[in-house]
Formats: sequence, structure tokens, C-alpha cells
Amino acid sequence: MIRLPYYIGNMVRTSITSKGQTTIPVEFRKKWNTSEVIWELHEDGSANVRPVPDVMSLFGAAHDGKPRDSREKAKAREAMGRAASRKP
Repeated sequence: MIRLPYYIGNMVRTSITSKGQTTIPVEFRKKWNTSEVIWELHEDGSANVRPVPDVMSLFGAAHDGKPRDSREKAKAREAMGRAASRKP
């Protein structure tokens, strides 16, 4: 028997299989755009489920908006090149 998700306001109730698996509803998967989740267990036995962000989506997240000096970028690239050439 296939059980469909049961919606309660903005929450969704799903079943847990005998193997401990559950389905993440399509709305969540589309919005999160990730293939991993984090389960956070609270003292009272409740839990939060959150998406693990895709690493590439974090690219540039620490950028403060200030323009970068191209000479500093060149120095950094040269230093990375030297470090890479020293590796066995």
C-alpha cells in the first residue's frame, strides 16, 4: 500500500518504512535543491530537518562587495601555483 503525504498547514506528514526511510516531499526537494539533509534532535525528542547547501551555491558567499585589487589576485595565483608545484 502506497501512502501519500498528508498536509497539515505548512507541515507535511509522511510515513517511515520498516527500513527507517521516509520520503521528502517534492516541494521541499525542489525548494532546497540538494541531495542531503541534516537531522537535528532536540532534548524533548522533536527534530528539525534542514537541507545541506550545495558547496557551489556558497561560492562567493563571504564576498563583502568591495572591489579587489588585480595585483593582489595575481600574487595569490602565483603563490598557489608555487605551492602546487611543490607537492609530490
